[in-house]
Amino acid sequence: MAFIAFVAIAALPLVAAQSADAAGSIRAVGAWSMVPQAKDADGDGFIDGDGGVPRRGALSLQPSATFVGVGNRIAQPNERLIGGTTSWYLSDRGFPVSLNACKSLGDRFRWTVRTAGSVVSRAPWKPLNPKACRQTVFLPEADYQLTLEVAGQGRRSRVAIPATVSNLLVVALGDSYASGEGNPRNVLAWMEQGGTFTPYWDDNSCRRSTRAAPAQAALALEQASASTSVTLVFVACSGATVNSGILGAQAGAQQSASQLEQATAILGGRAADLVLLSIGGNDVGFTTVLTTCALSTNCPTVHATSGPLSGYGTVQDGVQGQTAALAGSLDRIAACIGTASCTLPDGRTVPGLALSPTARVLPTLYPDITRASDGQPCSYLTIPQRDFAWARETILNPAPPANYAYPLARGGTVALSVASGSLNQQIAASARIPGWSPVSGTWSASGDTPGGHGVCAGTDAWVFPFTGLSGFTSASFHPNPAGQVVLGRAITAAATAVTAV
Repeated sequence: MAFIAFVAIAALPLVAAQSADAAGSIRAVGAWSMVPQAKDADGDGFIDGDGGVPRRGALSLQPSATFVGVGNRIAQPNERLIGGTTSWYLSDRGFPVSLNACKSLGDRFRWTVRTAGSVVSRAPWKPLNPKACRQTVFLPEADYQLTLEVAGQGRRSRVAIPATVSNLLVVALGDSYASGEGNPRNVLAWMEQGGTFTPYWDDNSCRRSTRAAPAQAALALEQASASTSVTLVFVACSGATVNSGILGAQAGAQQSASQLEQATAILGGRAADLVLLSIGGNDVGFTTVLTTCALSTNCPTVHATSGPLSGYGTVQDGVQGQTAALAGSLDRIAACIGTASCTLPDGRTVPGLALSPTARVLPTLYPDITRASDGQPCSYLTIPQRDFAWARETILNPAPPANYAYPLARGGTVALSVASGSLNQQIAASARIPGWSPVSGTWSASGDTPGGHGVCAGTDAWVFPFTGLSGFTSASFHPNPAGQVVLGRAITAAATAVTAV
């Protein structure tokens, strides 16, 4: 027999339960819904967990360093994810389901739960009144028949309701474009007021925030249907690459295990239904590209002195070399998702990330950060238009040319081979992997539009400009709050298309 727990909850219903004397009849009217596992306590559009909240000023420039409410099983406004990773608790008892008898007429009520024709639990009779007409029952995912009985005046009324208990288990992996870099919970205070700023992250080491697009998408999926709850396991980390982050420990972010291992440990043998993945930007050296272009003339033709591109003759050669390796890297990630085990870069064999039979992996394309509001390439700080145009067409464009004519500063052009394709082209090509559905909308919302939303687009920008002079350098060239909303909507649309939500 499955272990089923009934928990009474006091709540005022929309239609108050009435006694038999008041109504003059007995009627059982029942309803059920999943209790949200991605909770938004104050309706601000961001997940609130149970990992503690600053005692004072959570959304101010300087939140209190003292956290309260950790582990009290109450989601408070602006409260961090549990352990910095999880929207709500995963329980061996199953998932909480709310049973509602509030529109019934009678003196007392009880619920009986059946699955596969067998009674798995029957609650005791309880008085039916406006303050005690709902109950919560923990049920494993399965099909059930929920039977409500209402009694009074020596009579009974009964109604049977079919229910499919379903929780969408969402795992978010990736780099800074997934973790929410630049968007701590209190980012608006910094944007509106400036001054000395202490970011309030859900996880400090990885600069992880529920303002990030994957978390916003998880909450949107939660709120899309009362018959499905959503649990988010969020382990993305700023600075991640395939080998140092997804498949290997990211020592630079004080991570002792790979994101794959972290997520697998949190799931505890459970199967993920949706995996959101943002990776590749650091692998192909995008940060090195920005730095080199800011300091050098004819950026793609010079030698990069740092990062993953420093081993190549030119920046262009390095980007192409790293891009060529990305397809194999994505295949190595795929070998660790939905498989019993896989071998990590350090040689260890570990359990794979379990997937449900209908699960999908959604790798996200990177947005276009290169264009002004009029659609022209940016000219920003010391980076000229020709370098932004080159970066867009050879790194970000999912349909790049085979060769790119780069205009040299002294005049004339040089032909640059793009034989290995672009970063976004490689991500889009992961559709070849069974169960993978790349999210093109994270690119097209900014890349396929007449107007741009890049670093130089002013009030139309969906990405932060250089923020080093504002005391928050890591936000530079990352999606801003408006950009995170756009990316979140694209992920939500893609997830909705491949799930039953």
